[in-house]
Amino acid sequence: MIITTMPVGMVDTNCYILHNENTLEGILIDPGAEAERILSRINAQGFKISAILLTHGHFDHVEAAEELAKILGVKIYSSAQDAVLAADPKLNGSQLLLKRDITCAPNVYLDDEQILEKSWIKIYALLTPGHTSGHMCYYIPQSDTLFSGDLLFKGSYGRHDLPTSNFNDLKRSLERLFALPPETKVYPGHGSPTTIEYESKHNPILKS
Repeated sequence: MIITTMPVGMVDTNCYILHNENTLEGILIDPGAEAERILSRINAQGFKISAILLTHGHFDHVEAAEELAKILGVKIYSSAQDAVLAADPKLNGSQLLLKRDITCAPNVYLDDEQILEKSWIKIYALLTPGHTSGHMCYYIPQSDTLFSGDLLFKGSYGRHDLPTSNFNDLKRSLERLFALPPETKVYPGHGSPTTIEYESKHNPILKS
């Protein structure tokens, strides 16, 4: 599996393209903005995208999803809880921060520990509430890789003062992630990658 990271939009949200280096089959995670630029990269590399995964419903993670899904002919996956958030500009932050409405309607709902399996990859959806009530992380055991959205960052963790967020839920969700193998590489929604080993020893949530 090869990971392409594309920071997009006003807050440099990490959009990830995962692909098989032999077949070029791919998965898109959190296309938060700049649909044309993301599509240009997909076409230039010849990636064959089969699904769009959303970690949560905030506008900076979903804005380009519907446009890309239509062009690529694929479905958008999220939790049922955050599908509601993604569809509501008052909840997803776009109305407050951008003064315009951004909406997204995921069409496949994932449950906790549900497996999304393709011919080349097996992705485990982990329901990890806290930053939002339906926040999802995506774990790939075969490559010891976790896409943590806005729950876990390098040396930090997600906000818990937004609609549907909850600090106690966030802390429990982080404890769940810290139980993953220490060598697990973590790719967050913003900023640089980290590891479970580093965060389980140094993350400031441990002092809360």
